[in-house]
Amino acid sequence: MIKYWTPSELKTLRRLREGFLSGTAGNANYWRAVEDLALYDTTFAERIGWKWDGALRELTLRQWSPKSRHILDWGCGTGIASRRVLEWWPDQFRSLSLHDRSSAAMRFAAERAHRENPKLTVRMGEQMEPDTLLVLSHVINELPSRDLSRLMERAREATEIIWVEAGARDESRRLSEVRDRLLGDARGFVAVAPCTHQARCGMLTAKNEQHWCHHFAHPPSEIFQSASWHQFSLELGIDLRSLPYSFLVLQKSDELAPTAPDFSRVIGKPREFKGHDKVLSCHEGGVTELMLQKRDAPELMKALRKGPAAPVYRWTLEGGKIVGAEEIGGAMDSTSLPE
Repeated sequence: MIKYWTPSELKTLRRLREGFLSGTAGNANYWRAVEDLALYDTTFAERIGWKWDGALRELTLRQWSPKSRHILDWGCGTGIASRRVLEWWPDQFRSLSLHDRSSAAMRFAAERAHRENPKLTVRMGEQMEPDTLLVLSHVINELPSRDLSRLMERAREATEIIWVEAGARDESRRLSEVRDRLLGDARGFVAVAPCTHQARCGMLTAKNEQHWCHHFAHPPSEIFQSASWHQFSLELGIDLRSLPYSFLVLQKSDELAPTAPDFSRVIGKPREFKGHDKVLSCHEGGVTELMLQKRDAPELMKALRKGPAAPVYRWTLEGGKIVGAEEIGGAMDSTSLPE
C-alpha cells in the first residue's frame, strides 16, 4: 500500500521545519504529541540518519571504530543517532543512556532502542561511565553560549565523541571552534575525523572566512522511487539529493589517530569548470584550494565529482596542481559496509 502524508501530518511537518529553520526550535519543547515524534522519526530523523551513515562509513573506511562500551546520546530526540551507531557496531556496546529535555522523546528513543537491541541495557539520564562514547546530533544551533560551555564540560568526561551537525555555515564553524577548544585543553583528546591532523582548524583563519567544513552524504537510491518521499519533497520544498552535514570525531588515547598526517580531507564538493576542477583541501598546513585538470587525472576527477565515501587523499602535486592521489581505504570494499 502506497503511503501518502495527510494534510494534518504535513501541517505538523511544516511546523517542525519552520522551527528548525528559524532557529527557534530550542526555545521550547516542540513535541506536542507522541504522534509528532513518530512522524519526525520517519522523515527528518531518517534524513539525519543518512548523514550519520555517511560519517560512520567514512570512519570505517579510515579503519576507526569505537572502543567504548557505553553510549550517552545527549539531546537524543527520537534516538536516530545512537540507533545508527548501534547498527554500525552492533556487538560493541553494553548500555545506552538517553538524555533529552523532553521526557516523551526519551521514552520514544528508549522504546525503539530496546526493540531493536533487546540485549542492550537502556536507561534515561546523563550517565557518563568511564568508557563512554558521547553521541551528539543537530544540537549546536539550539544551545546558547552558556549551555554549549556546559555541554563541553560533559564532553570532556567522555572517552570518545561522535558529533554530527547540519552542513550550514554557522553550525559548522561553531563546531570547528568546539574542536579547537577540546583539543586545546589538557584532557588528552585526539582528532580522528574529518581532520587528518591535530593542528588548529585552518577553516577559522581570516583568509578562509568564506568557507566552512562541510560534507555531503548520499541518500538511499530507493527513496527516489518512493511516493511518500516525493510528496514530502514537494510539499516541504526539500531537495532529497542534497544532504550537507558537518561532523567531528575525537578520542582520548595514547595512540596516534588512524589517519597519517600527510593525507588531506576534501571539503564540500569540487568547483567544476571546463577541463578542470578546484578542490578545497584541508591538511596539517591549513586549508588550500588546489587545481585538478582533467588531462592530468581524469579518473580522479570523475571519482571526486561523484563523491567518494571517504574523500581523504594523499595528493601528488606538481606546481600546486593535483596530478595524482592515493585514496585512503581504497583497497576496502565499501559495498560490504552497513547500509
